Amino acid sequence: MGYVALLFGLLIALIFFGFPIYLSICISSLVLVWLLDYPLSLVIIKIFGGIDSFSLMAIPFFILAGNIMMESKITDRIVDFSDALVGRFKGGLGHVNILSSMFFAGIQGSGVADASAIGMVMIPPMVKQGYDRDYAVAVTASSSTIGPIIPPSIAMIMFAYYTELSVGKLFLGGLIPGILIGVGLMLVNAVMFRWRGYQFQSRKHTVKEIFITGFRSIGALMMPFIIIFGIISGVFTPTESGIAATVYGLVYGLLISRQLKLRRLPKVIIDAANTTAVVMIILAMAGIFSNILTRLRFQQLLIQHVILAIPDKYLATLTIMGLLILLGLFIDPAVLIVMFASTIYAAGNVLGFDPIHFGVLMVITMLMGAVTPPVGSMLFISCSIANIQLEESVKILLPFILVLLVVAVAILFIPGLVLWVNNLVF
Repeated sequence: MGYVALLFGLLIALIFFGFPIYLSICISSLVLVWLLDYPLSLVIIKIFGGIDSFSLMAIPFFILAGNIMMESKITDRIVDFSDALVGRFKGGLGHVNILSSMFFAGIQGSGVADASAIGMVMIPPMVKQGYDRDYAVAVTASSSTIGPIIPPSIAMIMFAYYTELSVGKLFLGGLIPGILIGVGLMLVNAVMFRWRGYQFQSRKHTVKEIFITGFRSIGALMMPFIIIFGIISGVFTPTESGIAATVYGLVYGLLISRQLKLRRLPKVIIDAANTTAVVMIILAMAGIFSNILTRLRFQQLLIQHVILAIPDKYLATLTIMGLLILLGLFIDPAVLIVMFASTIYAAGNVLGFDPIHFGVLMVITMLMGAVTPPVGSMLFISCSIANIQLEESVKILLPFILVLLVVAVAILFIPGLVLWVNNLVF
């Protein structure tokens, strides 16, 4: 137990001192390898073995597909369509921001990409119209969490890899929760819009304009259906679905929207490679950390001191969720998945939950860390776009984070929110 506490203490201390996440993980792991006299070959094996997987190859392809679609100017079309649908209601551009994130989630599968793409398009117009910068950040950062929940989802692919669960079932399990989070954020936005005294004029779009903007967006909105149908029907694996998404993105950008230029492809590919490299080096280093936790019998410690010590399975699950939210203040959700996916899977089995239900619940819980300071990646990106300090957005962000928490608790007590679509399809 002492070594486990030391491992996490070192990790959090290094993050506070400003070390990059991957270096913090690596250094804290190396210290424990030295203290416990583990062979150094373990480090090399886990660095390379942790990412030597056909399943994880889906991640770079989904990143590339998303970058291709962004280069094809699909973000603008999605925002126009969202504006035509919900821009007329009280809450205006806030609603448009949230709905755009929901649509964009079906294309990219990454919350960081969502915060960057939608934030660049939506935050400046919101500020220009008169929204406070902290409010624009809160809406953008919170709605970006929908990106890894509505399928396809890079976070779900990672969780499936470490637990050997079905990617297709995890994808479908995130569909209703993602929609509920979007609706909940819109309700909070409507209330906060009035509470802050915003009185912006909005233009009502005609039915014809809705159909026109929808038609212009349909090519992009087809991508998630192709991916999900291909996986659940067995036509291709998750990795092959990433390749299919990339090919479809090229066809869409070059032949349909004609916004993608061949001369820009090298830059698009390099940007996707850079993003992939950041993700993969974190996964590689987290593989060492996860292996040390396994050797220290962390899984058994969690089961013994939390699960078996708390007689009620719902109270035990809420305790696990609380621990993950606390760790999420300092550790990125992708790292949490690598570190704890197998442990969480085992805990869910001991508690008697359906693995898909429990997996989706825990992924959503871990994603809260992406919008909470001091390390929240989506919050950091949104603040950078709005040119404000991280701490300026915390207070207004709280009611939006509460939506994520309420949906997570609802999922815990109502498994059908995750399992209904799976039962319908499978």
